[in-house]
Amino acid sequence: MLDLINATMAQTVLTEMSANISSTDKPKALKTIADYMAQADTELINRYEALKAFLFALSDDVQESILKYYIAFKRIKNFACVELRTQNNILLVYVKVDPTKIELEPGFTRDVRNIGHYGTGDLEIQIKNDTDFEKAKELIVKSFEVS
Repeated sequence: MLDLINATMAQTVLTEMSANISSTDKPKALKTIADYMAQADTELINRYEALKAFLFALSDDVQESILKYYIAFKRIKNFACVELRTQNNILLVYVKVDPTKIELEPGFTRDVRNIGHYGTGDLEIQIKNDTDFEKAKELIVKSFEVS
């Protein structure tokens, strides 16, 4: 019921905002997850498939939800949200791990509590290669355990 109220309120705000935009303003088109998947090279797709296999291996009740801008993996709640970045050839994985309880590594982990992003979680993990993937597994399991 709250989702319905929020959706109605959001639609009202969007309608008011669109009325204030002139007809000459063109909205900036955001790339969807389908766009990124279509543009991804084989290496990035293989890295994503390895991540996906790892996530499904955590439990029989893991589900994948392909949304407009990211892919969510959940049990009862999301525990990992994945975005593909074809420009840098990396996977961004957002997990529910408290960034203050781990040592952040520049270029690998980032605190995103105060940064807007798609998906769920306060910690961003950048997976660029197999070494990053191996390091990320521990953090993903921590997120899985609290979901």
